[in-house]
Amino acid sequence: MTARQGFTLTRAAARRLLVRYHFRPAPLATVIRRLGTIQFDPLAPVGTNPDLVLQARVTGYRRGDWLEAAYGQRWLVDGWDKQASLIQPGEWWAQAPFHRWFARRWRQRGVDVDASEARALVGQVERHGPATSLELGDQRADPALRGSWYGPKRSRHLLKALWDAGRLMTHHRVGGRHAYDLPERVLPQGASEPEATDAEALQRLVVRRVQAAGLLRPSADAAVWSLPCPRAERDRIAARAIARGALIELDVEGSAYWTTPEALSMLEPDPVPSMERGVRFLAPLDPLIWDRGGVARLFGFDYVWEVYKPQAQRRWGYYVLPVLWGERFVARFDARCQQGTLTLLAWHWEPDILPARLPDGLAEALERAAGEFLDYLGASRLVLPRGLGREARRAWQRAAR
Repeated sequence: MTARQGFTLTRAAARRLLVRYHFRPAPLATVIRRLGTIQFDPLAPVGTNPDLVLQARVTGYRRGDWLEAAYGQRWLVDGWDKQASLIQPGEWWAQAPFHRWFARRWRQRGVDVDASEARALVGQVERHGPATSLELGDQRADPALRGSWYGPKRSRHLLKALWDAGRLMTHHRVGGRHAYDLPERVLPQGASEPEATDAEALQRLVVRRVQAAGLLRPSADAAVWSLPCPRAERDRIAARAIARGALIELDVEGSAYWTTPEALSMLEPDPVPSMERGVRFLAPLDPLIWDRGGVARLFGFDYVWEVYKPQAQRRWGYYVLPVLWGERFVARFDARCQQGTLTLLAWHWEPDILPARLPDGLAEALERAAGEFLDYLGASRLVLPRGLGREARRAWQRAAR
């Protein structure tokens, strides 16, 4: 698909749009509505991915605040979007295509969500209320399932299939483990819209993916899109969304992008220009950097998440966070926080940053960001690596006082 004439942006304008869209000041509930979906990942050396996504956008956010937003306030529920995600309960109606797609996939693997044993599990949940896989179904191991991603218990496979198919939902988590319950007991009243057509649901999924990213290339990797339909059908759906004004096509110096009217409005005069000079530490799965190819093209930042690589093959580190200063990426760092101590295992400046003489304003912005990051983690002690440079080292040290 090609961008319509008249909707063109320079790379500089596209960068400005993304920074203003993602990081304009707002309360937690507003940020959740703006993004629409937040990818979930349980690894947590400095907080989980939802924690890191939200701390970069919400002033005063503290590690774990998303748990209350999801399981207390029900501003978010667990679902499937770009992999396991947190979505708004009002979006549950749009999950139907995912639910049917997963039910078919599980059936092909010998797990039928309509089988009697699956119905028995749902009945057990209905009778006893929220429970984890340790409390539901047959706890015996099936030798045929040894080595499986979901473990050797057939009941656990059934529970995951029922969750994927929307027959069960996550009521809360126990040590990261799902506590399953019926959708009608998890979703706030009125969150489901069964009258929606498949076409309407798929359009919402496509628009929501673009909404979370702010700008997204139609040509982005399949892992970025991961929808329950072929790419050709996605393009037809996007064309309808563009015709209806839900999406906008852009040409950014020869590359096609999709965006939303809300994101495009960020190019209007900014009422808070100072926000563009802040430093932010981004999550490895932050929606701003989902499309790694698009980020490389717009920002000149080549980001690779090496968490699943063997240690000997890592260049940057295990759990590396990009560092954004205004509209440019200036560094990346690997870190962990344990028992109140934040340890920066490695810090890598981008090639255009000289550690011995940082650009004007960067050290001050880094100090503010470092202080907010320590507060977010509840850390009172700090261990710093080599390679920071004197100004950055002092900025972190001042932040920790």
